[in-house]
Amino acid sequence: MPQNDQNGFLHNGLLGVLAWLEAKGRFGIPAFCFLVGGLLSFAVSPYNFFPVIFISIPLSLALVSTARSSSAAFGRGWWVGFGFFVLSLSWIGHSFTQQDQVPAFLAPFAMAALSGTLALYVAASFWVTRCLKVTGIARVFVFAAAWTLFEVSRGTWFFDGFPWNLVGSLWAEWNYMAQGAYWFSVYGLSFLTVLGAGSLALFFESKIGRQQLISGLVCFLIFPALWVAGYQRVADVETAFHLNVSMRLVQGNIKQIEKWRPHLIDDHFNNHMQLSRGSSSKAKNIKLLIWPEDAVEQVTFDREGSIPRWRISRLLEYGNYAIIGASRFEQKDRRRKYYNSMFALNSKGDIYARYDKNHLVPFGEYTPATSLLEAIGLRQLVGLGSFYEGTKRKPIRLPGVPAFIPLICYESIFPGEVFAPGERPQWILNISNDAWFGLTSGPYQHLALARLRAVEEGLPLVRSTSSGISTVIDGYGRTMTSLGVNRRGTVESPLPRALGKPLVATSTRILAVLFLSAGILLFFLIQCVRQLRARKV
Repeated sequence: MPQNDQNGFLHNGLLGVLAWLEAKGRFGIPAFCFLVGGLLSFAVSPYNFFPVIFISIPLSLALVSTARSSSAAFGRGWWVGFGFFVLSLSWIGHSFTQQDQVPAFLAPFAMAALSGTLALYVAASFWVTRCLKVTGIARVFVFAAAWTLFEVSRGTWFFDGFPWNLVGSLWAEWNYMAQGAYWFSVYGLSFLTVLGAGSLALFFESKIGRQQLISGLVCFLIFPALWVAGYQRVADVETAFHLNVSMRLVQGNIKQIEKWRPHLIDDHFNNHMQLSRGSSSKAKNIKLLIWPEDAVEQVTFDREGSIPRWRISRLLEYGNYAIIGASRFEQKDRRRKYYNSMFALNSKGDIYARYDKNHLVPFGEYTPATSLLEAIGLRQLVGLGSFYEGTKRKPIRLPGVPAFIPLICYESIFPGEVFAPGERPQWILNISNDAWFGLTSGPYQHLALARLRAVEEGLPLVRSTSSGISTVIDGYGRTMTSLGVNRRGTVESPLPRALGKPLVATSTRILAVLFLSAGILLFFLIQCVRQLRARKV
């Protein structure tokens, strides 16, 4: 790896470091790449230390430009991605300790398998950038486009989509910057973030000149522009409320390892009942009483004469409602089909509305590739998920309550999938059981991803979870009130009002980002092909 006096100190310095690591052994460069990706994990929740992107992303781009071949760039990208995902998704290991039917020793293997697979998307962006052999600011645009294109792929098609910890989501807790999701979607924020931070690689690599000035300008215009635009949108705006729609969100703080133990089911139910009453015998002056996902642990909740349903209805004043998370089943011949559901009850105990979860968690609520798992000897994983998909998600309308869209658990992490075009609700209700995460980064990341749905759609988000973080968020993504992790209690608030309808639907914004990224890559691919043909002539 010879140094070149025409390059700046970062380029030559990196070449020197990589040469030294290569001399130390075959794992030197992979370890360095792993650290680069691991550093990026500190930009997402719960750390939210965004300045690391100005180190990790430029170094990632420099690793591409110094790779000897496209295959070497792919390998470096895989290690960067693996470092990012294995650290930022460390909560997955804890979830294995919360399931009696799954051996805990599988946790590190599952973490490595998932992180290694997700890392392929990062590796692909490195490979594409190296293959196109562009230089200067064009390389930064190609890298940002490739990164974004593969993030959209990961968020849409990987086991039915896994848009967890997208680069754009690191701005979720920085409210002014997060407003970019309203204009561009979270994928657009990813593109701008990689483009802005990545241009620093050129700023430090090149000699002072036109290229350096252009790259610096791109970087230092993107982030201040986003901040100023976000500030102008939200700084002097106060949240408006539906004062006649009062809500009480119940957070029982029940440990996941204890949740389904038969001798504790009644205690868990009584815990939620006590919190729902407050200091009186009823939930007085509460229009909506909201319990989290699977708060009722009996699958007969929707059956005639259900005692838990009757007891909950006794809490309600006339004209008020309880929204309860519970599983249910349908008997088909000799087979039961289970659903993860949300029920809306009136004061008579009648089920006024019901939603069955539509987007299930792979390996948690259903098991993909069951025949393959059995063939390779992992029968213990088959049958872990026994739920069925519900029908298409639609807004729920209760008398005296603005229409809302129901989301259960991780359905809140999917950009552009909150509701169908033409069916805009007035708010988003997300019930979730986050006890799986324990005291890890999981609850904070889950909340950050859900918060961006509020910003993208301009709709308030009401979030009731079993062990935190339960919260009420307005349409700008600002927290009105919340209850933290591993705390027992309630969250009480009036319902924030929806903002005006966005000019362009989120799904359309995502398509625009997708076509922009693909268009950039196609443009430079054509240029690359033309150059190759010119050399042959």
